[in-house]
Amino acid sequence: MIITRRWLNKYIDFTDISNADIAAALNSLGFEVERTHNFDCNSNIVCGRIQVVNEIPDTHLKFCLVDTGQELVDPIVCGASNPAENGYVVVARPGAVLANGTKIAKREIKGYASEGMMCSLSELGIGEKYLTAAEQDEIILTFNEKEVSYDMIGAEDILTKIGLTDYLFEIDLTLNRSDCLSAYELARELARYFKRELFPLELESTENLKEYQNPLKVVIATSAVESAISVNVKLTPEKSPLKLSDRIWLKINEYQSNVADPFGDLAIKATLETGQPLLLYDFNKIKNPLKITDDYENKTFNIKKGDLVVVDGNEFVELIGIRVNPAYAISATTTEITVLALHLNHIVMRQQQRKVGTSNINLQRYIKPLSYATVGLGLSRYLYLLKINGFLAELSVLNFIKEYKKTVEPISLTLLEINQFIGHSFTLLEIKALLEPLAFQFKEEGEQLFVTPPVTRTDIFQKVDLIEEIVRLFGYNNIIAKPPVLPNLVKAKRPAEKTIKNFETFFLNNGFYQAKTYALVKQEEITNFNFFNYQKPYQLLSPLSEEHAVMRLSLTNSLLNSVGYNNARNQKNVKLFTVEKIYANEKSYYHGAFVSQIEIVQNKITGDNLSNSYYYIKSLLEAYVQSEQIDINELSYQQAPKNKVYHPYQTSHVFLGKQLLAIIGLIHPAYQKEVNLKSATYFGEINFEVIFNYPQKKQTFFTPLSKFSASNRDISIWVPATVTYEQIKKKILTGVKNVVAIEVIDQYFDHNEMPNYVALTISFTFNDMTKQLTEADINQQFEQIKMNLKKLQLQIR
Repeated sequence: MIITRRWLNKYIDFTDISNADIAAALNSLGFEVERTHNFDCNSNIVCGRIQVVNEIPDTHLKFCLVDTGQELVDPIVCGASNPAENGYVVVARPGAVLANGTKIAKREIKGYASEGMMCSLSELGIGEKYLTAAEQDEIILTFNEKEVSYDMIGAEDILTKIGLTDYLFEIDLTLNRSDCLSAYELARELARYFKRELFPLELESTENLKEYQNPLKVVIATSAVESAISVNVKLTPEKSPLKLSDRIWLKINEYQSNVADPFGDLAIKATLETGQPLLLYDFNKIKNPLKITDDYENKTFNIKKGDLVVVDGNEFVELIGIRVNPAYAISATTTEITVLALHLNHIVMRQQQRKVGTSNINLQRYIKPLSYATVGLGLSRYLYLLKINGFLAELSVLNFIKEYKKTVEPISLTLLEINQFIGHSFTLLEIKALLEPLAFQFKEEGEQLFVTPPVTRTDIFQKVDLIEEIVRLFGYNNIIAKPPVLPNLVKAKRPAEKTIKNFETFFLNNGFYQAKTYALVKQEEITNFNFFNYQKPYQLLSPLSEEHAVMRLSLTNSLLNSVGYNNARNQKNVKLFTVEKIYANEKSYYHGAFVSQIEIVQNKITGDNLSNSYYYIKSLLEAYVQSEQIDINELSYQQAPKNKVYHPYQTSHVFLGKQLLAIIGLIHPAYQKEVNLKSATYFGEINFEVIFNYPQKKQTFFTPLSKFSASNRDISIWVPATVTYEQIKKKILTGVKNVVAIEVIDQYFDHNEMPNYVALTISFTFNDMTKQLTEADINQQFEQIKMNLKKLQLQIR
């Protein structure tokens, strides 16, 4: 963001304030001044008036006689394309030193005496990239008697008159201060800092103008437009160029102003002053109602669906913020213009800006979270500029196409809270003196303060934002550093911390390595890895790239990236876990995730291996849940819904009661290949919030061991593929005593003999705390199990 002293002087009296003071003030207020530039670096410059222009034969040069207020006219040889008699010019006299380093001296060119030079904008310090092609070959020339008159001939303050003694401050704005993309809002900050009056920004009121019915209909066919106003303006017949000083001010603001496009130049000026971009079209070229949409394609202009555009029927008008169809642009023959002021979804515009890979003054504002209030402000300022420059003849009735007014809620807090948070003793009067000049409103109810931020401050909506604003305005350096008073209190017990610490210890003891992962992912991963069905993921307002645009909804994808990174460096057997927060639904949730590629047991003597499997991951989950004093019989397993990330038949949702506690399973082979994992990868992810809030944890202080020997019985049964183990587990044990453990130890498929069935081998462990069970006791209970299986119509293998 660029702001200049000359512009600031219109609204604040800076007579006794230096440029260094202004830069220091901006830095103190949190607006980092990246660069300053003084354009007042030309010497011995005066205003001249061309009396005679003669071509020098066989050259592109011209011999001119220029009146600079001396007794005799000055002979000057000029190579520019535009010297013209009676035109006013900027003349560098002999001895002058210009901004580009040129030193002027008397000399002879092609036999003609040349005593000075008529200057161009680039020679006086304007960068060439902000000059049009014509201006790069022209001297500064004006015939506008209102701007430079006969009385100015010989005047040494000509550069001040046209704005070339200005001082530039280039400021790096943080994303939250998008309101200061308006030069006037920056001026408001400086006026408060220096305790000076801020003169009002002149706006056009339609009450005093002749109005006619707005003839144009505008249709909004996209949710990206949140507020919109249109107006038509009939122009005066005389379309004189914009004042030279205004065009130079725009160039100092790094915009290529164009003498042939005064309406576009004034629109940019209004945008710089208010922060609101404007769209301009030649009304007489529009044949149909204008439509703003993101559902349009046009190969000629390289427009694709998803691009936010303005169309006229099926004709392309503008890719908003980027380019206009020349067929609809304002020209010298335009008699009536259409002006649109839009408040757009900044995230949509950020995506549009990334597609084209460009930046300009309008896009810099569209991609930031601006206030809806700038829509009317920017339009009113533009109409005022049209009027004072003599372009506005008649104005149509304003068409409020879509109105959006978000109520600004007051922030409730007390003076005590402010002082305790900051560590300073403010009075209420001091706080009001800081905030009220920036249009904050106060309401008091006893000790409670209700502070309403101005509508332009989209960055202040909660208590901490307001406290931070108070500190910023007071000055961080003005707060005396004091050591905090730390009372000696007994540390409160936090069960959540114990649960997480237990998880970390458990997996470290099982040979896993802990990882910390990056929380930002691309949008596609939000869809694929939303295992717990979260809503409203956090979207970054201004992401650095599409790869890091959204806060993740799962830890598994981040761990898989870490596994892939290790695999690519010949680490083929990887076991990782992590504990981090998931942010969604305007809340945060603790999750734990783990992944395993490794062979669990490897006998170096025999070479026997126990391979990684779903059951290994399941056993880890159940062992951890048991360590949290939760009965694993309360866990139930359901087949996870289809997803491209995991294997459809080896992945389960794990419920604790009726709540989804975890997901465990195998990464799909196709996805494994897609993300370059070198071997089968099993995973699990737990939502700790379910454990934190689980009310039925067993209060186990000591469990006595049975002094009697346990006995095992195994049985293998055919179970329909549509029936899960969890559905039959409790029914198998109906009326059965002395079973202390039940576990599936194997499963088998025979698609030829028993299609649509799976064979489960279940192991039952029998024991009693009071006596040694006999063979007869165990057989009796085992027979009851068989009877239960018969009732369930489950065949024993």
